[in-house]
Amino acid sequence: MRFFVAIFLFLMMPLAIQAHHNTQTEFGWFDEETKYAEGEIKRIRWGNPHVMVDVEITSSEGDFTAGESWRLISHPVAIMTAHGFDGSEFAVGDSLKFHGHAHLRDHPLLWLRAVQVNDGPMRSSMRFNDMIDIANGVFEAKNMLPAANTSGSPPGRAGAENVEKLRAMGLIDDDGLMIWPPP
Repeated sequence: MRFFVAIFLFLMMPLAIQAHHNTQTEFGWFDEETKYAEGEIKRIRWGNPHVMVDVEITSSEGDFTAGESWRLISHPVAIMTAHGFDGSEFAVGDSLKFHGHAHLRDHPLLWLRAVQVNDGPMRSSMRFNDMIDIANGVFEAKNMLPAANTSGSPPGRAGAENVEKLRAMGLIDDDGLMIWPPP
């Protein structure tokens, strides 16, 4: 019986891999402007396949109306950890300020671009967007800390034109990896 279960699982693996989605088909291009909001954490799921935080919007000063419920979606746990986040930093009742990409089909979902928990710093959860913003000279105006693993990362996913800009700015080392902050 174990043999048949093993064969079944082996045959189903390609379907599971194909089932993963492309976040940009749901949230658009990540080099587009983000939405901003402030809210209170109502529920947290620090797990895979994606970290999810349910928030109630507390201020109408951003792009949403107070009282609305939204779900922030981000990377799997390992990627969030590499970006410098830890699940223990988030608790039900905490206040958040955040930037995210709205769902293209008007679901109350945002792909998290950056988040500030309580009075902490605004931190990025998207290192390739950091690289794009750095290359285009707009990152520092966003007043956020880059993802913890921005420096030392291969910049290819930021796009060839941005890699060339970063190289011209002296932000690519001899191994082709990102240097941040600048020397």
